[in-house]
Amino acid sequence: MNSGNTTERRLELAIRHGHLLIPKDPNEKRRLDYRLARGIVCMPFPGAYALIESFNRLDPRAQARMTLKAAHTLHPGWTFCLFSAAVAHGLQVPQELLSRTHVAISLSESRRKHPGQVTCHIDKGGGHVLADNIPCTTLMQTTLDCLCASTFRQGLAIVDSVLHHRLATKEQLIEYFAAHGKGRRGIRQARETLKYADGRSENGGESIVRAVIIELGFETPELQIEIEDPMMPGVSKRADLGWKLSDGRYILAELDGFAKYLTKGARHSKVEKTELAVQSMRAERLRESHLNLTGAVILRFSFAQALDTSYFFQLLATAGVPLAGERTL
Repeated sequence: MNSGNTTERRLELAIRHGHLLIPKDPNEKRRLDYRLARGIVCMPFPGAYALIESFNRLDPRAQARMTLKAAHTLHPGWTFCLFSAAVAHGLQVPQELLSRTHVAISLSESRRKHPGQVTCHIDKGGGHVLADNIPCTTLMQTTLDCLCASTFRQGLAIVDSVLHHRLATKEQLIEYFAAHGKGRRGIRQARETLKYADGRSENGGESIVRAVIIELGFETPELQIEIEDPMMPGVSKRADLGWKLSDGRYILAELDGFAKYLTKGARHSKVEKTELAVQSMRAERLRESHLNLTGAVILRFSFAQALDTSYFFQLLATAGVPLAGERTL
């Protein structure tokens, strides 16, 4: 096997095992740079390469995790913080926050570390741990840092995942924010975000949609609502989120997307995956028809539609979703 084929094989194995390829010698680096110039490979982090088509097919958080591992391999003395540490801790970090690598430094340390790709932050002194075998700020410090530096929507996705995976309790976070957040820039936003945190949210998309609903002035929805199926007594059907009205009826909101119907993995052929997707869609429609029999109003919308605030406000208002503070006890 010639050196070019060996490099191709190493690129394939690296991406398969969740890594970027770091060249083993100057000759391999020259071969990789040649492929980089031709658009065959990409360099997500300086000095680390991947087959561009394979890398672009990955989930953004998987890409960020691979990039973080490569940064650690190339710079083992770095301690990662903020959104990079959140990735290492396994948190739901919104895609738009994943473009840079975040490193904690001392006051005397140089900030110039790959400008444009690495952002340095003065270490807040909250301690360091290994997360995913990568040196990072602690989970509590990372959560505080992230919520101080993000919007309500972004921060809610992150802190919801902390609670969802039971990495900390809300009470522990409140206590930590009180002890370590005083005087920090962004702490008011962080505390406001934490107030709405709910571990029942199953993914970042649901958290962001809930944040939009709150921002639009509607009543905070309940999560993972279970309603008895009138066609199958004793069997409950679950909705992502919703509101119980004063007359006992529900308005149920469902974040839709074709990806939820797809079967992942290589053990099924394309035909089998298509058939399984169709079966999932049929089951979903049957579930919805049974929920309709309860008198519930069911709202389906895409993530893009939820971010279109004019459309989303009209959808929720027309359906009768109560505004915050509208109901009297």
